[in-house]
Amino acid sequence: MLKRLMTLVFIVIGASLGIFMVPEITRIFDLKLHPILMNTYVDGLLGIIVFMLLFYWLIDKVVALIEKSEGLLLKRNLMEIIFATLGMMIGLAIASMISLILVSIGFSLLRNTIPIILAVILGYLGFQVGLKKREEIQNMLPERLQGQKRKVNDSSKLLDTSAIIDGRILEIVKCGFLDGTIIVPQGVLDELQLIADSTDGLKRDKGQRGLDILEALRQSDHPVKIVPGHKEIREVDQLLVKMAAESKASVITTDYNLNKVCRVQGIKVLNVNDLSEAIKPVVQQGDRFKLLITKTGKEENQGVGYLEDGTMVVVDHAKQNIGEEHQVEVQSILQTASGRIIFTKKVADK
Repeated sequence: MLKRLMTLVFIVIGASLGIFMVPEITRIFDLKLHPILMNTYVDGLLGIIVFMLLFYWLIDKVVALIEKSEGLLLKRNLMEIIFATLGMMIGLAIASMISLILVSIGFSLLRNTIPIILAVILGYLGFQVGLKKREEIQNMLPERLQGQKRKVNDSSKLLDTSAIIDGRILEIVKCGFLDGTIIVPQGVLDELQLIADSTDGLKRDKGQRGLDILEALRQSDHPVKIVPGHKEIREVDQLLVKMAAESKASVITTDYNLNKVCRVQGIKVLNVNDLSEAIKPVVQQGDRFKLLITKTGKEENQGVGYLEDGTMVVVDHAKQNIGEEHQVEVQSILQTASGRIIFTKKVADK
């Protein structure tokens, strides 16, 4: 359908060029044509034929460009498109005012060429500013006008800084385990940026990773919104608790203290660590499995390997089997503050 539409556009352009240019060419070169050929319909037909012969190959490229642009627009929400359009209109208005000044100067180059260049550049810049600075523009509005933008519902999920930096939320979203819109308050984004600008190398790396994860979330198919939040609340945990209490939304976090505060106030918490713990493979005493022994243990003659989730497995009498894969049987499981340790022994393969 789009290709047919673009073909029609090319035909209209060709006909228009023929109607305006064929008489001019005839006059310039003083061509003597039969009266039957000297009419608007013939001029338009000639223009269509010549234009399609020269530029028909461009139709597929134009269609591909439009489809790509359509895909990019559909990934943006309606407010972003509206602000981008307003920014472009302001840019074109500024270009028009500058053009009027240049026209009054009187140089033909300024009068005919510069206005077109200005319209393209300022229109593009206005579009980009409106699109990428939408949140800042919204933050400039009075607090009472931001109420609607801050509203979330009980299926929404408020995303904490710790969960963004942790990174596992991206894979959880991609797997489709979350419903509702993911809400990122502006305060969380500001905290991420502050961490990313830290002079401490470790903090800076965490902040930059968090910003990358957030950008990947926004590019995913799951709906993600950045909302202004409350300007009067500077502390991020307080902001999340207040917004969650107002909207009955859930909070996604890996922060132990925020987790406790939310539970005390009756706010639903989705702790990524709890989810990770819940889906860990369950190993019980007597279970057997294959294990690659990778290093020696602390005690004499012990070998150590690891499960896929990182759980340490200690194997008795396996020091000499480093680098080998053996069948092992679970003898006991020790739960520590840092995680689980599974003690096993080698058994013969069945």
